[in-house]
Amino acid sequence: MTLKLAFIGGGNIAQAIIGGLIQSGYPKDNIGVADPSEEQGAHIKALGVSWFTRNQAVVPSADLVLLCVKPNLIEAVCNDLGPSLRDKPLVSVAAGITTKQLTRWSGSEQVIRCMPNTPALVGAGMLGLFATSGMDSTLKAQVERLLSTVGVIAWFTAEADLDAVTAISGSGPAYFFYLMEAMIEAAEGFNIDPDTAKTLVIQTALGAAHMASRGDATPKALRENVTSPGGTTEAACRSLEAANFDRLIAAACEAARDRSISLSQNSAP
Repeated sequence: MTLKLAFIGGGNIAQAIIGGLIQSGYPKDNIGVADPSEEQGAHIKALGVSWFTRNQAVVPSADLVLLCVKPNLIEAVCNDLGPSLRDKPLVSVAAGITTKQLTRWSGSEQVIRCMPNTPALVGAGMLGLFATSGMDSTLKAQVERLLSTVGVIAWFTAEADLDAVTAISGSGPAYFFYLMEAMIEAAEGFNIDPDTAKTLVIQTALGAAHMASRGDATPKALRENVTSPGGTTEAACRSLEAANFDRLIAAACEAARDRSISLSQNSAP
């Protein structure tokens, strides 16, 4: 059965998921989006799916509701929709909003919490998922197939693990962008022109990620393979080790995880 989908919120993540679904052949007639913004509505219509300004226009007839609004709007959305959400399976991408909160506000016992990241916008996302015990197993599998159109799926049996997922893959792209930014600046410091510096760094990052994704070699093994004794790479790695590079990365991930935990606690009524 092809599910009839209702997206509440038509921003970047919703557009990414919809784009992935359409590319996979999902019927556009089975997708409806509610968003009050005319700007977002224009983007949604450009994808070829139906756009509405009111949530009630898409939810009653839907088999699955995807909540793609900002965390501070979730409770208001649930209140606005009232009893119409009670029997609907929900997927939420709102950071810091727990499944217990979603169940309390919506009345639905079938809830999946999703932690995506921005590479989902180009079909290369990483999505961490947690489902309540009330989620139907068949529907759970259908949701996995839907979301896999924009990236790789990983299920977690403990909802608290999503705080770590947020720190590693949710915020993770920014860490790599930060490293790329620093390397581009270093290249420019060597009098390489900005466009060439950008190409050097981005292609190197792409190549390294591609190598790491193939075969059984770990990133550590790959690093050791390219680090010749007494060579340039060894000199660079020793400099990073002296600066406690690994500890800096661990501290950054811990800070992101702790902030995710804090957001969840602060959002609890």
